[in-house]
Amino acid sequence: MEEKPALGEWEPSDLDFVSTSNFSLQCSIGSHTTNAKFEWVDYRPAVFRKLQEFGEIDNDDYTDSIRGHETLKFLVSPEKATSLCLQHDDRFIIKILSKSEMKVLLEILPKYYHHLKKYRRSLLPKFYGLYVVKPQGGKKVRFVVVGNILRSDISIHKKFNLGISPQGRLVSKAGAEEDLNVAFHLHAAVRHLLLRQIKHDCSFLKEVGVTEYSLLLGMHVCSAPFEAVFQGHYTTTHKEGSDDTEKKTSDGPDATQCDPAEDMTTDDNSGSSCPIEFASEIGIRMTARVVNTQRKEGNLASLCHPRKQSPNNVILYLGIVNILQGHSKLKHVEHVFRSLQSDSPVILAVNPKVYSTHFEEFLGKFFPESEAEKIMKEL
Repeated sequence: MEEKPALGEWEPSDLDFVSTSNFSLQCSIGSHTTNAKFEWVDYRPAVFRKLQEFGEIDNDDYTDSIRGHETLKFLVSPEKATSLCLQHDDRFIIKILSKSEMKVLLEILPKYYHHLKKYRRSLLPKFYGLYVVKPQGGKKVRFVVVGNILRSDISIHKKFNLGISPQGRLVSKAGAEEDLNVAFHLHAAVRHLLLRQIKHDCSFLKEVGVTEYSLLLGMHVCSAPFEAVFQGHYTTTHKEGSDDTEKKTSDGPDATQCDPAEDMTTDDNSGSSCPIEFASEIGIRMTARVVNTQRKEGNLASLCHPRKQSPNNVILYLGIVNILQGHSKLKHVEHVFRSLQSDSPVILAVNPKVYSTHFEEFLGKFFPESEAEKIMKEL
């Protein structure tokens, strides 16, 4: 087997950013005894191999996972979804791309590569491979392999995909336009690192002309102290994003099971600092306290129904998603049309600079300074 250079010993050349690799695969799908043939095109393989190294992913293991039976069966499924979290390797998600999304990724790839090289804590999606596969007698399928933001050994009780509506309001995954009156208090140092990285990532997205991205946020509600959670007292493992239905976990030997439908916010706005040592990476296993900024019945601020002595310690997993929407001439026309049809300011299809500014402002409201931090600044 060819010996691969270690991380840092080589850099992709200009040619690597335009190269492709073609080959064929044969695999039996379903109950068929004969092997199906797949024509496989690997785009920019050397560049993505370097991106895999950034994520400490072994290329051989990655290749075995991505070219396996599960992936090929998904790609030929007549009723396939737009994405698949691999059951046998939940580090990766297979995401089907449109022709325009693939074009955007190829266009931004050089700057994306250098951004991730500079900012290893980036919250941008971690792209590990870009492919076009054509089953024999079938249609071409374009897909990208992306890191699973919500991969966790603890249950993700709540999940939000937070973006900005045409009128500049927060939009939940369900499509409801509401002011999500809840904030997450982080350790001061973690908050600083998070907001600084969001600023760097938004600057990149603005530079490459991307809009309509959002923040994917997964939340584990703690029914025991953080220390007990991180000691690993769990009965099962949950692979967020997969079809695995085993989601029962416990925060400790005597902890009660948390109901995801219960409220976990508090009206206490004092916001004691969370221990920084429990936040291993920005966006991964971040400890926080949920604080209501406003109580309103029916509002997402309550995150369902209030109850007495609700747990408000949470562990967050988050990252920026949907970054393959370029700002085309069509989107400019869309912005003009929406502006004429509405009295409210329309920003969804506006230029990337304005979108980036609004996005940063929204996220800043979700991770505010605690009252303790504000007092310390005034002293």
